[in-house]
Amino acid sequence: MARKYSIKLSDTVHRMITIYIVLGFWTTQSSNGTVSAWQLFYFLSFCLFGSSVGIEAYTTENTDDCIFLVTTTLICILQLGRLYNIIWKQNKTIDLIHEASTNSTDDYHTFCIVSGKLNKQVSLTKNFFFCMLFLLVLVVGLPLIKKELIFDLALPLDYKNSQIGFYVAYTFNVENFFVSITIILFASMLWFLMMNFVVKYEILGSDFKNLGVARTEEEEHKNTESLFLKHLVESIKSLEYINGLLEEFLSNFSYLFLLQIVTSSICICGGVYSLAFSSHTNLVQDGFYFTVPFFCFFDTFALLYLSNEIMLASDRLSYCLFESEWMDQTQSCKKYILIVVERLKQPQELVVGKLFPMNLRTFTMIVNRSYSMFNILQNFRG
Repeated sequence: MARKYSIKLSDTVHRMITIYIVLGFWTTQSSNGTVSAWQLFYFLSFCLFGSSVGIEAYTTENTDDCIFLVTTTLICILQLGRLYNIIWKQNKTIDLIHEASTNSTDDYHTFCIVSGKLNKQVSLTKNFFFCMLFLLVLVVGLPLIKKELIFDLALPLDYKNSQIGFYVAYTFNVENFFVSITIILFASMLWFLMMNFVVKYEILGSDFKNLGVARTEEEEHKNTESLFLKHLVESIKSLEYINGLLEEFLSNFSYLFLLQIVTSSICICGGVYSLAFSSHTNLVQDGFYFTVPFFCFFDTFALLYLSNEIMLASDRLSYCLFESEWMDQTQSCKKYILIVVERLKQPQELVVGKLFPMNLRTFTMIVNRSYSMFNILQNFRG
């Protein structure tokens, strides 16, 4: 029997799930629509944090501070949407992770390629997360040294003149930054899910190339045409399964992706504007200003790049099918091949809001809009 090369769920993702369970973001049992005390605390606390930033943005008289706080408010809204999915869609997310991560192939070369892609993606995610952890260290440590918050919040306490008020505001700030950093793990899980869809399509492409090639001792004694048709039917079933899983993934998170695409231009523009026109007297604050556009840029790019990879991987399937030994088959078998090719002509493109295709063209549009808005803000400032 031919050897089966299996791709297991990454240990990094296992650790992410464990972290969520230990911290109380996820529960070990089915919630049936109810939430735990910890989950409710995290959600309400982050709602208050986002509201305090938004109120401060509305009440401040400094235009530059207002732009930065509006940017931060939009990021909080996106993070709140992710937190909602973390708490109320726990079971669906975990099920999708385990289903999408179940991959195997008979082709060792394909196994090496897809394993390498998954390992690179995990390494990149780790580096991004460590950058965010470094930001958390700055937020936790430096305000204690300077005795001032990195940016103002609308709180009922006079934290600028009262020591007790400062420590209360500081604790509130740090706790919500910690929640925000933890929410980023969820975005990383979605990236991992999307990369697994790329892997599934590439493994399916390998199966299309090897149609009719005997995989077991039993298949070696079968008629070439019947073996080819058997593999073709199996591959079509795999295609329908992957497409159905991808539709389920998009239906669960489409509104979250739509929110990210709609707000990303403003967030990138606001972050760059704040960094460009800050007073540059506070290096810590400048560091934070740099982190905001970096986070928005990388977060949006990763999402749209992986969506683009899914589209390209599914688009290559028809070419993979033509690379098989279809020319040696009978006329009736060739007709089946043509039918499948017609089915494969339409690649799986993720579209949210019936307006925004999730690909690199959309990312280019986002960057162009950010640049245009930056120029408009710069002209008004001048």
